[in-house]
Amino acid sequence: MLKIAIKPIVLTLTAAMLLSACGDKDEKKSPSQVLAKVNKTEITVHQLNSLLGQVQDASPAIKQQMLDQLIDQELLVQKAADLKLDREPNILQAIEAAKRQILSQAAAERVLGKAEELKAEDIDKFYNQNPALFAERKNYDFSVFSVDKKSYSDELIKKLDKITNVQQVKVTLDGAKVQFSENEVKRTAEQLPLALLPKFSAMKPGDIMTMPEGDKVVLLLLKESVSAPVAKENAAPLIKRYLQNDKAQADAKIKIKALRDAAKIEYTQKFVETKPEAASSPSSTDDGLKAGLKGLK
Repeated sequence: MLKIAIKPIVLTLTAAMLLSACGDKDEKKSPSQVLAKVNKTEITVHQLNSLLGQVQDASPAIKQQMLDQLIDQELLVQKAADLKLDREPNILQAIEAAKRQILSQAAAERVLGKAEELKAEDIDKFYNQNPALFAERKNYDFSVFSVDKKSYSDELIKKLDKITNVQQVKVTLDGAKVQFSENEVKRTAEQLPLALLPKFSAMKPGDIMTMPEGDKVVLLLLKESVSAPVAKENAAPLIKRYLQNDKAQADAKIKIKALRDAAKIEYTQKFVETKPEAASSPSSTDDGLKAGLKGLK
């Protein structure tokens, strides 16, 4: 029994209608270009190649499967035309949204360009500057306690400073009548916030690190850490990808800001006030911290 989801069909129709609108219906095609005809509409080798994309050395079976998908898609597009779906407001909005996405992505690739190649010394520098992530990398085992920020008093902090194990944390929080949630988590170095990794690396079993998160305070008690270094030759591809992405994001922020500065933008409604420098992208350090904390809960 054939099951068809509504949303994928809408997206398929939207993309197909959009591509159809961009093409020339009167374009002459040689017989060698035409792979199939659906009623009066031709499916070409160019359409198949576009669908195959980056697939290398596609087998005849895969090509036939993709061709059948194009035929099914064309049947749906023709049915949509018969039903005049392209005149419905939600479909028109979806087509316009898809068009904007395609054009903005194309403009971004043209304006922002490709990430520049890194030098070997850039990779070496990053490796040497982050020993806790590579040469001195560790795997961490934490007991995590989350308490209400209002309950995290100076008196409680003094008591927690003397604590060295999980049971003492529980007794102290219970004694202070502080409600808490408890969790056990294991994390590798790369799963922790990069900005705080040197502090994590310096922790010893029984040490507690506290971090605010909204209206809560997260207490991280280190139960154990195990050395798991990564050699430079193994880390190099990851470092290269990270630095290129970081550079691309920084360049994108600068170029988008230039586009904003050159344009006349008037808000008729603002939901929140944002700092000018944060309008295009948030701080990567803040993002990493929040992501790290979220994973520990």
